[in-house]
Amino acid sequence: MGDRMQITILGLGTLGISLGLALRRAVPEARLVGHDPDHERAREALRRKAVDRTSWNLPGACEEADLILLTLPLGEIETTLRAIAPALKEGTLVMDTAELKAPVMAWAQTHLSSSTPFIGGHPILRPDAGEEPDPDLFRDALFCLTPPAQAPAWAVEAASGLAHRIGARPFFIDPVEHDGWMAALEQLPSLLGAALLSVWSVAPARREMPQAIGIRFARITADLPDAPSGRLAATANREALLYWLDRLLETLGRLREALTGLEGEAALEDLFRTASQIRDNWLKSRQESLQALPVPADQPGLMETMLGLHRLRPSRRR
Repeated sequence: MGDRMQITILGLGTLGISLGLALRRAVPEARLVGHDPDHERAREALRRKAVDRTSWNLPGACEEADLILLTLPLGEIETTLRAIAPALKEGTLVMDTAELKAPVMAWAQTHLSSSTPFIGGHPILRPDAGEEPDPDLFRDALFCLTPPAQAPAWAVEAASGLAHRIGARPFFIDPVEHDGWMAALEQLPSLLGAALLSVWSVAPARREMPQAIGIRFARITADLPDAPSGRLAATANREALLYWLDRLLETLGRLREALTGLEGEAALEDLFRTASQIRDNWLKSRQESLQALPVPADQPGLMETMLGLHRLRPSRRR
């Protein structure tokens, strides 16, 4: 297949197509291959030129890959790792983008050989990121990386370089610590959105006024995980999620007391005022914190990593 680096993207939804577009711009020398069992998604990736070609055969899409990126729901990752493992060349770097890292790291250790480095990844997109595929989707994203202790230095450098080149800020974090925060910032909002939809589904007037649903309800109930991934994430991260769910229930209890109490109006006003201040401060400090993160130097090693992983890797058997 020549001397060009091959990057294979498994999963061609919004994230996968955006990643292909970003890599097309950042690493034009690379050959981009995509796989998705959904034919419409695969055709859309080709139409947008996010990949050079697609393959319906999962192992076949990975056989010549130097770098494999899993942009899949959590519920599909373990079966995918098990399926592709026998087809990988020695030294192929594998990364994922799932919202939980501890279970994915465990699956990778179970199914991938010791000659296949795996770096856990999770891009946390900026608050104003759109919902359509976009090469700038990762601009100013925080790209969390969770390399295992045994990961070779070149693989860690490659993962950090990839994040940097698509416009994100690489951020190394322990997988358990990462998952603790994701229980609050990703899973709790998903549970709340699902709960709101459940509440609305039994409302007597839901059929008479479906057009009354506006942008606020739509936003908070958008981007729910698929059912298998939602179940798997909740059970895998049970302790952390229970902690944050208890904090939410305590806050909702105080809100109920405020609505029923004699002095509730002041408490309600304070709740909204405080929440607005917290959000404003968060948006301001987010950008300041991102700017404070170290940026990988564009040294020869990093450039070599992104333009040809084979130059940093040990020689591999075919």
